[in-house]
Amino acid sequence: MKDVIRKCVIAAAAAVILVAVPQPAAAEESKPFANGTFRIVVPATFGEFAEQTQKTDGENGVIETTNYVSKAPTGEAIVVTMSKMPATILDPQKMIDSTKDSLLKSLGATIEKEDIIEGSRTETALLFRNDSAPVFLRSRLLVEDDRFYQVLYVGRTEEQRASAAVGSLFTSFEIVAPVEPAAADDAQPQVAD
Repeated sequence: MKDVIRKCVIAAAAAVILVAVPQPAAAEESKPFANGTFRIVVPATFGEFAEQTQKTDGENGVIETTNYVSKAPTGEAIVVTMSKMPATILDPQKMIDSTKDSLLKSLGATIEKEDIIEGSRTETALLFRNDSAPVFLRSRLLVEDDRFYQVLYVGRTEEQRASAAVGSLFTSFEIVAPVEPAAADDAQPQVAD
């Protein structure tokens, strides 16, 4: 399981790496996490988030990727990744598709369900699994201006993944700091994907 979580974090960072479902868990069964950019409510059984930031030289400038990882004694994990690109992401769906493909490949996983989430952002929800590990995963990928977010849940059983508490962690995720649109001047590079 540690290897799968490590691969998830690596895939998120390497690919420049957020499934709406049931109602939120009761307050005593959950705890909020906020960092000034996003907020999420996680099941109370999960530990504090460990944070790791890495900067990578991209084609158009520096990409700053921060991973937040929280683990539960049940072997479950939550990984939230935020990548800040050097400029506006011009093709958000291409970014999501390439991340999804990279994630599935790096984990040796099979996609079970994919939904496009309607709204003002480009957003996709995924259910996938790796039978050889076995792990059951759920992910939400979204793009807003120059930022790419992924919320990833890793569980040991299909029942864990389908729980109301896991569903509520995905529905609770929200961006709290409005992203200022990148300047429209010609001097600023644009990120294709």
